Amino acid sequence: MAIHAIVHHGLTKGQRKEWRRKGYATASLYGKGMEPVQLLVPVQEVIHAIVQRGGKKHAVLELSIQNGSSTLHRVRVKEIQRHLTSHDPIHFDFHVQDAAG
Repeated sequence: MAIHAIVHHGLTKGQRKEWRRKGYATASLYGKGMEPVQLLVPVQEVIHAIVQRGGKKHAVLELSIQNGSSTLHRVRVKEIQRHLTSHDPIHFDFHVQDAAG
C-alpha cells in the first residue's frame, strides 16, 4: 500500500505547525538525476510502513506523489528528524530507489 504524499512549495513556520497538528510531517524526496521535491506525508502511515517492513535500515516504501497527476516511487528512509522535546517525527528524508510507476 502506497503512502500518499502532497507536494508543497515552501511553508511558513505556522503552516508547518498546523500540518503537524493534522498528523503530517515535512519530507524531502531526492535521487540521482532528479530535483529534490518537498512533501507533506502522514506520520503514522510512514512509521507503520517502516515498522511493517523491518525497520528504517531495511524498509523500502512506496510513495505516491500527488501533484496534478500521481507518481509512484520506491524509496528508502535516509533520515528521520524528531522534535527536541516530544521526540515526534517532524521531517523525513526519502531517497528514490527506482521509479515504480
